[in-house]
Amino acid sequence: MIPLEDNFDDILEKARTGLGVCDPHLRNASLQHIAATLRLSASALADRHWHPAPVQVPGLAMFTTHYGSLTVNSYIVHNASRAVAFDTGGDVTPMLAYLRDRAVVLELVLLTHSHNDHAGNFRRLKAPTFISERERLPGAETFPDGRRFYVGSLQIEPRRTSGHTPGGASYLVRGLQRLVILTGDALFAGSIGGAPNAYEEALQCIREQILALPDDTVICPGHGPMTTVGEEKGHNPFFAP
Repeated sequence: MIPLEDNFDDILEKARTGLGVCDPHLRNASLQHIAATLRLSASALADRHWHPAPVQVPGLAMFTTHYGSLTVNSYIVHNASRAVAFDTGGDVTPMLAYLRDRAVVLELVLLTHSHNDHAGNFRRLKAPTFISERERLPGAETFPDGRRFYVGSLQIEPRRTSGHTPGGASYLVRGLQRLVILTGDALFAGSIGGAPNAYEEALQCIREQILALPDDTVICPGHGPMTTVGEEKGHNPFFAP
């Protein structure tokens, strides 16, 4: 079982930094006071044993590789013999082996943002690579908001999820058995990506572009386990009641 990306202290630090709260005694306050001060869900913070249920979707493969001391996720989505890669992780070797073993042709690489743990290996994939025009990356083509991508029967809709980076994009995929959205560092199971300089923007983008989707939509984050919209609406301290 892949562990959650963030623990209790990580969540508090992201909220504290995002809101600009400077209170050295906050960590020792009551849970209710912490939650109210940081605009977090007290019930979600209190549930230290929650973990999203395992998710499997035919045609969706997740690869977890190392980047220094981090683990990072990348994904392949395919229908029949045509595939799209989302981010690269620290090493694309497992992705290349997956494609080769299944005789699947990689037609497109879509990057959620330009941080090196997510985009640093894209040239090894040797396929047309795209990133939002708000997020520059030498060697990758850019696309404007509103662009759509099509690979076979797969329909891919980029959605603006800026905050962690100015050009952060999530990708909603239609054409599998369930809706799938690949969120990079915008949203994790039980947490969000750090957004100290655009915290409110990050939260708004997540609410509007991800959590407004049907509850059974599969969320594929850049770190940690896969989850669903319903799981995050009920258990993520940044969004749960």
